Amino acid sequence: MQFLTQELAQEIVERTMKILNKNINVMDENGIIIGSGDRERLNQIHDGALLVLRNAESVEIDDKKASKLKGSKPGINLPIRFNNQIVGVVGITGKPDQIRNYAELVKMAAELVLEQSFLLERVQWKQRLQSEIVNHLISGGQVNDSWVKERSGFMGVDLEQRRTAIVFQPSDYAETVNQKLIYAIHFELGKQDLIGTTFNHEIVILKTGSQSEQSAFIKRLFSLANGKGIIASGCSADNIKEVRVSFQNALRLLQLGPILEPEADFYRYEDFRLEVILSQLAQTEQTAKALPFYERLLEQDKKGELAHTLAMYIKESGELNKIADQLFIHRNTLRYRLDKITELTGRDPRNIRDLMELYMAKLAKDLQ
Repeated sequence: MQFLTQELAQEIVERTMKILNKNINVMDENGIIIGSGDRERLNQIHDGALLVLRNAESVEIDDKKASKLKGSKPGINLPIRFNNQIVGVVGITGKPDQIRNYAELVKMAAELVLEQSFLLERVQWKQRLQSEIVNHLISGGQVNDSWVKERSGFMGVDLEQRRTAIVFQPSDYAETVNQKLIYAIHFELGKQDLIGTTFNHEIVILKTGSQSEQSAFIKRLFSLANGKGIIASGCSADNIKEVRVSFQNALRLLQLGPILEPEADFYRYEDFRLEVILSQLAQTEQTAKALPFYERLLEQDKKGELAHTLAMYIKESGELNKIADQLFIHRNTLRYRLDKITELTGRDPRNIRDLMELYMAKLAKDLQ
């Protein structure tokens, strides 16, 4: 396996040259220069590096030795070790007596860059695998139990645990910003949680834990995102088959929540269960044809007073005094408006069944 790429070698060169104001070369396991402060030396064989690779130890080269070694200049060459094996060589150009004190420091810096790169690659691999699992669970296709369980098993994740889909929709998408946010979220997740991104750039977290733990997590998520987006959570999923339902509920709340409560920071399914169910019914073609009465109300309500009154009536659960106070009108005016709504729609808001129909029709219109 090749650990040192040209890109990584050049990164090592640039970082270590900040430590020591000398030219730095990085050679691969074949002794070929793949990173250098002197670009003209790239892709040349470095005999000094070959000595390091052959003897598995540092090699100092003075002027006399340099004249006999191909592609070498005076300096010190040290093995780069990773996972207890030599994967390359780092060379420092200069008189050995002048740079000897810095040699180990440069070697350590090179190995640290390599280790960081490897760890980052593992984190990215884990993120990609998690995202594959998440998208598989929330997609509309058939869930392949064996496929998804095998991959989740690689990470020690038990898919039989109860989870809730939490979806974050950024207000302004930028790939680098989203990736940084995902990285920050990872530190807030439990061992059994999963995170992924959709093709629409939503961040989806399949969160385990109690409702209070999930609510606390959502607040932290909102803080991490600096409030630049909308967050919604779906119903609880008892098994992997129900994860998609939880995700679909959260998606619907992303639409519905800002309409119902524009000032809220996030929306939980438990708080809008009725609205989610009604909106699902309201958006079917059959139901839409059965609810034309709300259109009649809007057509006749040129100033929007009646629609606003109905919305306030629903919000305040029919408490006439509160509604009149909120609208700054007399109770007799409120009664008149309710009678007018009944006349135009054939549904009396003061009747619970009629009110349910009016609410469903209103939601259908709001979601258009």
